[in-house]
Amino acid sequence: MSVRFPSSRAIGLAFAVLASAGPARAYDAEVDATVTGQAYQLRGLSGDPVLSRRRVTSTLQLGVYDLGGGGRKDGPQLVFRTRMRLDTDFGYQREEYALGSDLVTSRFVPQLQPAPVEMMYGYLEGRRWLGGFVNFKLGRQYLVDPLGWYGFDGALVRVTTPFFVALEVYAGFESRAGLPFTTRVQIGRFESPGVVRFDRSEYPTSGYPSVQPAGLAPVYGVSLETAGPTWIHGRLTYRKAWNTGTSYIGGNGVLYGPDAMGIYDARRVSTERLGYGVNLSAFEWFGARGNLVYDLVSRRFADVEAGLDLFAGKRVEASVDYTYFRPIFDADSIFSVFGFEPMDDLAARVDVQATERFTVGVDGKVRRYRSDDLTPEGVRVGSASSLAPGFGGNARYRFASAMVRAKTYGLFGDQGRRVGGDLLFTQRIGPRFTFDAQLSLWNFLDKLRTDAKGAPREATSVGYVLAAGYRLSPDSDAMLQWEHDENRLVGSRFRLLAVLHVKVWL
Repeated sequence: MSVRFPSSRAIGLAFAVLASAGPARAYDAEVDATVTGQAYQLRGLSGDPVLSRRRVTSTLQLGVYDLGGGGRKDGPQLVFRTRMRLDTDFGYQREEYALGSDLVTSRFVPQLQPAPVEMMYGYLEGRRWLGGFVNFKLGRQYLVDPLGWYGFDGALVRVTTPFFVALEVYAGFESRAGLPFTTRVQIGRFESPGVVRFDRSEYPTSGYPSVQPAGLAPVYGVSLETAGPTWIHGRLTYRKAWNTGTSYIGGNGVLYGPDAMGIYDARRVSTERLGYGVNLSAFEWFGARGNLVYDLVSRRFADVEAGLDLFAGKRVEASVDYTYFRPIFDADSIFSVFGFEPMDDLAARVDVQATERFTVGVDGKVRRYRSDDLTPEGVRVGSASSLAPGFGGNARYRFASAMVRAKTYGLFGDQGRRVGGDLLFTQRIGPRFTFDAQLSLWNFLDKLRTDAKGAPREATSVGYVLAAGYRLSPDSDAMLQWEHDENRLVGSRFRLLAVLHVKVWL
């Protein structure tokens, strides 16, 4: 599948037209562009480069507001927003991303692209229509709700009633990798994991069976949300998505199509979930929050969260949190029938603002790893668990034009440990310049993996970061950063990062 995108000349002409519009125009246009360049290298213990990359990531956001031209802040409005991203790496070699005459090469990496272009989002939004009760969006958009982050192409309508309740309905197709304007594999990062999908038109029929052919994934969702009272916010949401097209099965290096298997060429459920999230606040000293996600495919809870916040005046803040997480996969994935390893976290935190300049905090955590193996009929065949206690601390001191911050953290258990800390210094020089320096020291022990001698993997990593920034305008800035990390297992790692961010109103 090939996708054609507008040339740079066409894009430049479009912006020139917007910029040249006379003062009589009724809309406002915003352009926000960021260019990030990275040069990084991993060196082995002998000093020879293992991997070298030269990466440039460019994002361009366009926002056009008040397209209707009404000019009333409380009246109906039309807004258009889009963000494009070009992510190229000049360090790739052709044999890493292009198949040769032998079709299958030792250096070829499926799905690797030297210069992928993607539309992160692009939608037309209507605000306060039909008496101010109706909002809508058309196009590629993101959702953030109790079910997590989600991206889809389609339509969303939100109706706010006079009874402090809002109804939201949406439908369309998941923004999956391999589809038009989603050339970057990671665009599918909001879909359920467990299946690798991409455009297979350039792949050999019998090669790389783990890469499944991309297909449309219809989806719809319904939500009820509180709208009005400020002391409570709750959202109940339901979402269902389907897989379509073929899903190939590989065996002995051969891809078997739907004719051979006869079961993967029909519409089938991909995900189906129900979630509820709530936030409460009262008396300026108390807050509570919770989140539940139930997976209707596996008939189990995938996420359970609960937390309490206490505020003793303006200087002391304490919280207690519980989190249960169980990985959920696409229903097409073979991982859906394996045993799962959910985790429970119980954490507590206290932060104290001792003075106007000095803040200190401590936190503790206990994590439980569990293994729940089930038969296809749902019968438990084994269970095991282990505990991993942890601790942490932080301190921050503010000067007139500088700040020093230190943080430490440790997690221990019968599977290993991770303990260390970071020290950060930030200095402002005048109204435009900033300087940052960070020193890190971490030690880890991984008992689940062994080295060449059969001993558990253990290493101490040392790293530092130096950065300088310059503010070009209130909305634009530039930054240059150097990073160096080293430990005995991977040798040295270097990274040079440059960022230019420009935002203008037309």
